[in-house]
Amino acid sequence: MRDTRKMLLLAMALLAAQANAQKVVEVHGKGTYVVGENDNITLTEAKLRCIEWAKTDAIEQAFGKSITSNIIDTNMSSTGAEGTVESSYFWMNTEAMSRGDWLGDTREPEINVEYIKGELFFTAEVWGKAREITRAKTNLKWSILKDVEGRQIESTEFSSGERFFVRFRSPADGYVAAYLIQSNSSEATCLVPYKTDTTGRFEVKGGREITFFDKTATPAAPYYINLTTDQAFEMDGIVIIYSPNPFTKCDDTTGDARHLNFLGARDFRSWLRKSQQADREMVVETRWVKITNDKASIMDN
Repeated sequence: MRDTRKMLLLAMALLAAQANAQKVVEVHGKGTYVVGENDNITLTEAKLRCIEWAKTDAIEQAFGKSITSNIIDTNMSSTGAEGTVESSYFWMNTEAMSRGDWLGDTREPEINVEYIKGELFFTAEVWGKAREITRAKTNLKWSILKDVEGRQIESTEFSSGERFFVRFRSPADGYVAAYLIQSNSSEATCLVPYKTDTTGRFEVKGGREITFFDKTATPAAPYYINLTTDQAFEMDGIVIIYSPNPFTKCDDTTGDARHLNFLGARDFRSWLRKSQQADREMVVETRWVKITNDKASIMDN
């Protein structure tokens, strides 16, 4: 009888685990963006836009249409030898907040461009893995700040060379990592854990606010982190990774005295996808910042 009870308890535990498991599936989607004659947008911007729409399509097919998007749509001008040049910038970061997460690409997106009756048709096709969300995520509180005359001000717009910080708080004890992704680079830069931390883990206490890259708050922090670009503008992503369970940052290359550790963006995406699959409590959030350089020409973008 005792053995029978043990078997029943084990079976019930297995059923509960299956009920709480998060479904990870291979997804595939397509997105099209049409550039009209009067649209002032670069080829890079158009490609990024249709890739995000393709991801939206893939997630909708797998989990429904509970989709949210963070959109940055900016008009800007630059004055040079050829006069004033107007430009617009569009960026959309798509997430399935209530139904699923895009875990990452399983192969590189494919872009097809056609010119039809005075319009450019950009079509993106994406392949990746997405995870169904079966319970509420941990609610993180974090913001991106910049230094303005010695004060930390919340902002997502920076001039090249400006110092930035990340203010972070989680409701429970856990571990956190932060990475910088540049839209025009094939590398990912490790911001947290700090370069001087050889453990590969950064532990945080629940309910306790911390400001990353602020040496007065954390002695181990680097003296300063600046966001820079040699283009007229670019979009950089700040990726925050949190879990109540211990995890170690991905293997990377140690930078010199002036540079942080880094690795290839593809290797970073692969590591992040595998980490999320292994840890269903891991939360990954990305926010985008715009960096402008008045000394560079918009025509370079």
